[in-house]
Amino acid sequence: MGGSLGEREFMQLLLTSSEIFESEPQVLDVEDECIIVGDVHGDKESVARALELLEQNRTLIFLGDYVDRGPYQLESMYVLLKAKIENPSRLILLRGNHESRSMNLYYGFYDVVLSRYSQSLYELFVDVFSKMPICALINREILCLHGGIAEGLESIEQLRTLPKGDDDPKDPIYLQVLWNDPDESIETFAPSYRGPGIRLFGASVLENFLKKNGLKMLVRAHEPQPEGFKFIFGNRLLSLFSCRYYGIRPAAALLRGNEIKILGLG
Repeated sequence: MGGSLGEREFMQLLLTSSEIFESEPQVLDVEDECIIVGDVHGDKESVARALELLEQNRTLIFLGDYVDRGPYQLESMYVLLKAKIENPSRLILLRGNHESRSMNLYYGFYDVVLSRYSQSLYELFVDVFSKMPICALINREILCLHGGIAEGLESIEQLRTLPKGDDDPKDPIYLQVLWNDPDESIETFAPSYRGPGIRLFGASVLENFLKKNGLKMLVRAHEPQPEGFKFIFGNRLLSLFSCRYYGIRPAAALLRGNEIKILGLG
C-alpha cells in the first residue's frame, strides 16, 4: 500500500464503487443469513476475518466507521471496496459517522490519504462516503444502522427518502441515525455528550419504533464494548464493535433464522 498501490488504481477502485453505492437505496432489504460487523477503524485483521465469512447464500453487513484512528485505514478501505465490487449484492457497507469530511479532518483519515496520495484521491473518498446507504433491513424484522433511532423518525419509509450526497449529513434525522446512542437511564430522548443536534434515546423510543414498523430488534455499532458486543433493552438492541485498537475483543454477529450468535474476530 502507498508504494505498492498506484494512485490511478485506487482512483479507479473508488470511481467503480461510487457507481455501485449511487445505485443502492438508502435502506437495503436483505433476506439471507447475515454476518454483521461493527466499527473497524482501520483494523485490517477484523476486516480480513470478516471477509473470510462471506459465503454463498450469506450477506455480510458492515455498520460503518471504516477509517480514522486505526493504523491500516487505507489498507482496510482498499480491501473492502475491492470486495464490494466483486460481491456488490452480498457485501453491504453502511455509512457511519466517520464517513464524513469533518470527522476525517479531525481524526486522521484526511492526513493519512494526503501523506501517501493527493487531495483529488481524498475527494473521491468523500464522494464514495456520501453515497453509502445508511440502513439494512434483514428479513423485514431486524434493522441495522450505525448509531440509533432519531428524534422525529417514525417509519422506515422516512429512512428510504433521506438524501444522499452530503459530505457531512445536514438532515437532522440522517445525522442522528449516524450519531445517536441508547441510554438505559432514560425513557425518551435527552441531549448527548457527543454534541449539538445529537441525542440519547431510551427504551420507550426503541420499543415504539419497533412496534410501529413491525420489527423485532435493532443492531447498531458506534460505541466500544469491552467484549465487542452488548445486548440491552430486553435484548431488543444489540451494539457491536469490531476494532481491537480500543483494547477490546472485536466481535461480529451471525443471524440465522431466529438465532443470533456472537462471533469473535480476534
